[in-house]
Amino acid sequence: MKRLCFVALLVLILAMGCSQDTAKTRDEAAKTASQVKQESKEATKELKKGAEEAREQGKAIAEGVREGWNSDSKSVDLNSASKDQLMGLPGIDAASADRIMAARPYHAKEELTSRRIISRDEYQKIQDHVTAK
Repeated sequence: MKRLCFVALLVLILAMGCSQDTAKTRDEAAKTASQVKQESKEATKELKKGAEEAREQGKAIAEGVREGWNSDSKSVDLNSASKDQLMGLPGIDAASADRIMAARPYHAKEELTSRRIISRDEYQKIQDHVTAK
């Protein structure tokens, strides 16, 4: 875009230059070229700054995805969770939470159904939210 402006300005200067002194035309062309050069440097700095910001944001996104993918921090440990934490799981009421706590310890979360602590339907709702550590 700036080059197009430069070319247009140069053509204008050349057209005006027919009636001007060649030294004056040369000076105006040099001044215009200097301005375009400075604006190009500034634009390059802004592009580099924007690219660096985009790189940093991309890196942060990748780290967040990696952490979320590998994290069990949102999982409720069946062996140490409080009654309130268990009741925060989908479909788990106070009675189910009490049964889960009474049957501790668990070696695997699947024991909730194999030991008939909760129904298979209840387990399917919470299986992705629990762990047995």
